Amino acid sequence: MHQPPYTWPDFPLAAPPDPRALAIAPAPVTLHRSGRRYERIGDSGWHMVVCWYAGPDHAVRVRDQPDWHTVRTRFAAPDAADRTHAEPRTTDDQDIIEEAVNSYLAEAGIPPRPRGFTWFIEVPAHRPLTALWQDISQRERRLPTRAPGADEIAAAIAPAVTRFYDPDTYAALDSGPL
Repeated sequence: MHQPPYTWPDFPLAAPPDPRALAIAPAPVTLHRSGRRYERIGDSGWHMVVCWYAGPDHAVRVRDQPDWHTVRTRFAAPDAADRTHAEPRTTDDQDIIEEAVNSYLAEAGIPPRPRGFTWFIEVPAHRPLTALWQDISQRERRLPTRAPGADEIAAAIAPAVTRFYDPDTYAALDSGPL
């Protein structure tokens, strides 16, 4: 797959007044920067593939700390009430997340992302983010394998992201994926 001419450090660093609030608030989380609107994306390899193909022209990062997040563990017992235990995310927890995300990115042929950020992608005016998710979903369903690898999924994501940000395809988004 073609590699774009940028790296993760090329993605702009946004400095909102309260980065912790943006990192931990329930979705959707919106960030406004330079007259543009960005939405926080999930902290998974799949979402980071979307961010990678959005590129530094359409994505930004905000500093993040593991202990800003909460890890909840649910204990379910067949003969007792469920219990939930919550505690701050640890560095070890974050290591597990980073390993999973970067493993997925490696399989997709994308370099590992730097740790310590929450990522946001631009949502163009008058274009819902759901249009991008729907286009990707339809492209993934058309993949020839039942359990596609990250490289195959990235091949479906890349053209959907390109199309989402191309102003010439705005009207076509209303009629479904190409």
